[in-house]
Amino acid sequence: MQIQAKNMYGRKGWELSNDRISIFLMAGGGHIASLKHRERPSVNPLWAPAWKSIEPWAYRPKDAKTYGVKLLACIFGHNLCLSEFGTPSPEELKAGIGPHGEAPVVRWTMVKKRLGARQLSFTYGCVLPIAQMRLVRTVTLGKGSEIVRVKETLINLCRRDVPFTMCQHVSFGPPFLERGVTAFDMSATLGHTFPGPFGNPQRLKPSTDFRWPNGPGPKGKVDLRFMGRAKNGDFSAQLMNPARDWAWFSAVNPRLGVLVAYVWRRKDYPWLGNWEENYARKETPWNGKSLARGMEFGNSPFPTGVRDAVNRGEFQEEPTFRWLPALGRIVYEYSIIVQPVKSACKGVKSIHPAGRDFDIL
Repeated sequence: MQIQAKNMYGRKGWELSNDRISIFLMAGGGHIASLKHRERPSVNPLWAPAWKSIEPWAYRPKDAKTYGVKLLACIFGHNLCLSEFGTPSPEELKAGIGPHGEAPVVRWTMVKKRLGARQLSFTYGCVLPIAQMRLVRTVTLGKGSEIVRVKETLINLCRRDVPFTMCQHVSFGPPFLERGVTAFDMSATLGHTFPGPFGNPQRLKPSTDFRWPNGPGPKGKVDLRFMGRAKNGDFSAQLMNPARDWAWFSAVNPRLGVLVAYVWRRKDYPWLGNWEENYARKETPWNGKSLARGMEFGNSPFPTGVRDAVNRGEFQEEPTFRWLPALGRIVYEYSIIVQPVKSACKGVKSIHPAGRDFDIL
C-alpha cells in the first residue's frame, strides 16, 4: 500500500497503489491519467494524447498555436467537466471559460492522505474561481482489491443557486483501444445522436433516436460496441436504464487481457456520452493522428454548455442540468474496476453491486 508524489508522462501528481492495481492522479487538471493492474503492468487503458502534454499553469497565450485551447494542452485520461459540459456560450468564452469548464485546467492540491495496513485514501481538490465552486475528491483503495472508490463533494461558494452541468469524461486510447477489438458495453436503453453535425466524416446520422448498441448509420445499423475501421468523428447520448438504481459501462480488450469498468448511481448521472475520434480531426493539435473513445457519464446528454442545457430543460424524461443550492453541497460517488481477463472474453453482460464488491457477468 503506497501513496507517492511523482512525475509521470512529464506531469506532476500522485500514484496510489495496493498489491493489485495502481492509479495516477495529476495535479494539473486533476486528471486520472493511469489505471494499471499488476498482472498487466504495461497496459494503461486511459487515453494519452498524441501530442506533448504540459501543465496547465505552464500554458501561455502563444501556446494556442500549438494546442488550440488550454484544455488540449493538459488533457489526459479521465478528466472532470464541471459547471460546463461542452462548449460555453460566446459570452462565457470571452469571460475566460473554456470547453468543459475550469476543473480540467486548474491546479489541484492535496488536502489529506491516510495510509493504513488494509486501506489507503487520498483527498485532493480544486477551486473554480469563475464558477465559484470547490470540488473535493477522495480516492480509496483497499488491500487486495481491484476496485477504486471515488467520492466527490461539490461545494457552492456563492450565495445563490447555480445551474450546472457535470460529466466524468473517461477517455480510452491505444494500445488498449483497438478498432474492431476493444468491446464497450453499458446499461443503456435509448440512444440519440448529436443534434447536428459533429465530425467530418461521421458514421452516424445526426439527431436520430436508436436503441443501444445499434447506432443509426447512413446505410443501416452501426455496432457501437466497437470503433469502426474507417475514419470518423461522432457523439451519441445513451440513457442509462431507468429501471436500475446503478448504472455502469465496461471496456474490454481481450487481446491485451484487461477489463475496465465504472459503476455509479444512475440518479447522479442519467446519461453516458459516447465520443469517438477515429483519426478524423485535422486541426491542431489533432492533425488526423488520434484514436480515442470517450465514455462520458454525466447529468446532461450533450456537450453543448450549460445555457443550452438549461434552455433544453428536459430530455428523455430527465432534467438536463442540476441546481447547486446557495452555499450548498452535493456528494457524488462512483467506483472503478480494473481486472485481467482471458482472451476468450467477449465483453460484459451486466454488473451488479454485491456488498462492497461487484458481480460482473
